[in-house]
Amino acid sequence: MSDTGAPPTLLHISSEYLDPIRPPPITDAVIRLVDRMIDHPQIVVSLQRVADPRRVAWHDFGMVDGRRLIVHRYFAPPFGVAMAACQAIVARRIHRFLVAEALRPDIVHTHRFSFEGIAGWLLARRLGAAFVSSVRGEVERKVFRTKPTYRPLFRRMARDAARIFHVSAWFADGFARHTGVEPDKVRLLPNIVFNARAEIPDIPPAPVLIAPMSLRALDKKGLPDLLAAFARAGSALNGIRLEIIGEGPPEVRARVRAMIAAHRLEDRVDLRDYMAHEALLDHLTRVLGLAMPSHQETFGMVYLEALFAGIPILHTTGVGIDGHLDGLDVAVRVGIGDIDAIAAGLVRLVRDNARLRAAIRADAPLLFDRFSPSAIVGRYRAEIAAVAPGGPRRTPPLDRSETPSAAALQIE
Repeated sequence: MSDTGAPPTLLHISSEYLDPIRPPPITDAVIRLVDRMIDHPQIVVSLQRVADPRRVAWHDFGMVDGRRLIVHRYFAPPFGVAMAACQAIVARRIHRFLVAEALRPDIVHTHRFSFEGIAGWLLARRLGAAFVSSVRGEVERKVFRTKPTYRPLFRRMARDAARIFHVSAWFADGFARHTGVEPDKVRLLPNIVFNARAEIPDIPPAPVLIAPMSLRALDKKGLPDLLAAFARAGSALNGIRLEIIGEGPPEVRARVRAMIAAHRLEDRVDLRDYMAHEALLDHLTRVLGLAMPSHQETFGMVYLEALFAGIPILHTTGVGIDGHLDGLDVAVRVGIGDIDAIAAGLVRLVRDNARLRAAIRADAPLLFDRFSPSAIVGRYRAEIAAVAPGGPRRTPPLDRSETPSAAALQIE
């Protein structure tokens, strides 16, 4: 609560918000959290980068689903060129809007630490608000690797942050190594799934392994590795079919069929089209397990959806759901791109299936406590209350001597 007893006002800044004019596909992970905070005043600025300055735009949609919604198309070159300068311009534009509308957020939550994290940090300093940020491992890891000159800025941002929320548990150690963030400010904030339940029924499965994904991202999802491993497992998976489910343009679907044919798996692998979400959740309950050995994955909500459907999962280490399932025997972990390990993991997923499914049912209350929407939002609410006005932390004003250059980060 704020000093007045009212809920603090939240400003969300996100490049991955499912807004009315965003072209598909886009995850709805951020909106699932925002939707559950409607008892707090909320302002959402949904950012869309454009490479053509003539397409810069500011769309104020007013109140939408209980929050003030802005869509801002902002100019920035590709590959993070001039990232700080471009995000300072974003911060300045948002600040002008807040002043004009007499809006004063108490907390600025950016849903990535890099890119819009810079804009949110600048705004929090200008407003004297608390700065909190989600960390999405896939993009953050790439930025930290390719932008070493930004590390002093990122260390200062982490020092000023009231909370750091890790969506990607697997990147927590890497983030700490790069930023020196204080451990007491770090929390896990997994994405929300809709089929969480504390009791998971035992449904007899069909002899099918499933790999649901956007085929547009088939290399990131590890589909070539999965097909190679399924073929390599050979007779150990006799009688088991693999279903690949997902949307994609004709040329991508043709590529998948060509890979299936190259491994001579036409009689064992089915390429199915897009399946509506509710239908997919139901279908998950009726198969042996989910296999998705991703190369790049921030979180992977489908892994959790599979577990709450009662089926074990195969996933790769250092990406996706890795780090969120510590202490649970509900998954098979394999190395990224390790075909032999993936093949062995698929065999284990089948041979140990009854035991793994029993473990999932036994651990259902613990899974629910970690990943139910009510539990996730409850923990988030507690952290927001802790850093609200009157709490222990506010973001200090900008010191003009800090790096990058004061000119690049000037927002007044």
